[in-house]
Amino acid sequence: MRTAMMAAIALSFTPVSALAQEVSPPSEAPAPPLTRANLEERMDAYMEGRRGLVHIRLDGTEVLSKPYGMANVQLGSAIDEDTVFGIGSRPIDFTLAAVMLLQQQGRLSFDDTLADHFDNVPADRAGMTIAQMMNGQSGLPDFPANASDADADLTWITRDQFIARTMAIPLLFAPGKGEEHSHWAFGVLAAIVEKRSGQSYAEFLRANFFDPAGMERTGDYGESRGLPLEAFAVGGGKQVGLPNIPPNWGPTSWLVLGSGGMFSTLSDLRRFYAFLMESNLLGEENTRRFTGFSAQIDGSERGFELLTFTSEGRRNEAWVMLSSASQPGALEPVIRPLLALVRGDQ
Repeated sequence: MRTAMMAAIALSFTPVSALAQEVSPPSEAPAPPLTRANLEERMDAYMEGRRGLVHIRLDGTEVLSKPYGMANVQLGSAIDEDTVFGIGSRPIDFTLAAVMLLQQQGRLSFDDTLADHFDNVPADRAGMTIAQMMNGQSGLPDFPANASDADADLTWITRDQFIARTMAIPLLFAPGKGEEHSHWAFGVLAAIVEKRSGQSYAEFLRANFFDPAGMERTGDYGESRGLPLEAFAVGGGKQVGLPNIPPNWGPTSWLVLGSGGMFSTLSDLRRFYAFLMESNLLGEENTRRFTGFSAQIDGSERGFELLTFTSEGRRNEAWVMLSSASQPGALEPVIRPLLALVRGDQ
């Protein structure tokens, strides 16, 4: 699941600083601001009893990078910046980058419609554009799972089954006539990436982004990328497999492909964004989507959470990766303080 406030004007994807206010109402007695002086003490207090990793950079310099707890208690494996975590909905950024690259290559246009890429599209969605799917204006519901799926993330369905659901599901609103975040839309975009590239979604990402960026510990559910068991943090949420790690969850289903179903590390994710910035592979306008102020909260019911807050130009970054299940409201104590720290509000 992703919570992210982004006001999408055309394709600028300008993030909005009100993310924390949407997550939950302001506390009656807000905590004092985070500063360089109290940062480690405050994060130690928040992470007490939790497993994960905190990494914070200010003005381009690392000021805190600290593991908490163990990746795998039974194996005695420690957490570090190369520990593999489930990354929730963060693959949305991979899908955006893939679509933007195909646009740069002239293989699709943001104005392309659903009917340009699929046959027998119902009239009420035939004009749905790629831009609308990228901007939360598609009208598609958030998730494609239905009552027949034993697990909303892991039940296996094929691309054809996913597209059949896409054509049949009632829309929330006519495309372009409302705004509602939709993981489903990013699955459709992943299918378009496959159709336009002639490669699987995973192959396209690896060839164009992961391998060039040196991301050796990023992959799909059901695979290990040749990594040993102790490389993976064990999820503290809903248990699927023993241990509860992505290689044991079966191949990534089209219920989540394009908006989830993947694992990575802090080091690999930072490499991904640095590669986009340094290579200008996507062109200046598209790259701005990944270099402006952003606030993203991703997670899954298997006990992984990923919080990332970055400033303009990514000079300031705050990352919190968790492998222990969070209760409702458990993230609130760090959301606003980290937002303020990254924005330089103090």
